[in-house]
Amino acid sequence: MSFVSLEVLQAARKTVGAKQTLKAMKRNEVSALYIARDSDTKVTRPLTDCAAAIGVPVNEEYTMAELGTACRIKVKAAAVGLLK
Repeated sequence: MSFVSLEVLQAARKTVGAKQTLKAMKRNEVSALYIARDSDTKVTRPLTDCAAAIGVPVNEEYTMAELGTACRIKVKAAAVGLLK
């Protein structure tokens, strides 16, 4: 599985934020997970654990600010899930 670029992520169907993304992962709706490299591990640990358990690839290449901008929100984002 290859990850999409931030430009493609802007137009893709996605979940934004740790809680919404974790819920979608538990419903098996996420094909790739983006975790901000500067996010708090207390927030993202449940996501990375769930991703490992269900085989969803994790990308930790971007910052919270970059993910927030890519999702067209005015705040930073710790996690983004690319929907199937």
